[in-house]
Amino acid sequence: MPNRKRTTLGVVHVTATPPGWDKGAAGIRAIHKAQGWSDIGYNEIINPNGQAEIGRGKMAIGAHVAGFNSISYGLSMVGGVNSSNRPDFNTIKDAQLVTLEKRMRELSADFPDIKWCGHRDLSPDRNGNGVIEPFEHIKACPCFDVIPWARERGLPVAEIKGTWKTIIVEPASAPVLEGPDTRTAYLQRLLVRGGYVLGPIDGIAGKKTIAAIRAFQFSSNLTQSGEFDAPTVARLRAVFELKTAA
Repeated sequence: MPNRKRTTLGVVHVTATPPGWDKGAAGIRAIHKAQGWSDIGYNEIINPNGQAEIGRGKMAIGAHVAGFNSISYGLSMVGGVNSSNRPDFNTIKDAQLVTLEKRMRELSADFPDIKWCGHRDLSPDRNGNGVIEPFEHIKACPCFDVIPWARERGLPVAEIKGTWKTIIVEPASAPVLEGPDTRTAYLQRLLVRGGYVLGPIDGIAGKKTIAAIRAFQFSSNLTQSGEFDAPTVARLRAVFELKTAA
């Protein structure tokens, strides 16, 4: 199995195994090999009791994040989904987070060029604005924002811009990330995803955006207000919002 020639990225994961699953690296290896992989994908895992366990190997090229495996170390905590198989950070134990920080510090000493991030931080920047936003996440993994978490602890972090603020839902059908402009831009993206032409995604509800909203409302049998009102937002999200999984 080939080894990395350099390690410039550390990627934090969760295994997306259900609550109570505790079969260690051998169990994850069995799951991954059953999927046709040559070995466990992660370089290392952290079990629910906080014990770290080597997976594929410290220097091995892993199979944990497409496009970055040759330069990255994959460190995964067991857990990440609840009994309904939905992403849930509450499934991660305090002991795992203590070990995670400890191992990140040790690996940062072992690999002086390493920078840390979460798996979802490496999602493609689909709208090209230089920020990895929640709607762009390919996966929820590892169910929390690693970059600000690591930065607060003095750990080296990857130079990736993201939307770190907690998503506030107000009203219940309208995602508000950092302000009204961001909300409008998000809803504009949903319209574009549905094939509606509205010009630049700029967070401004101008003439083209209003026309696209009315076209969507017409096709959805909604009142053609030309505004992102509650029924329109609810319908937009139900039809065009991509659901993510860990």
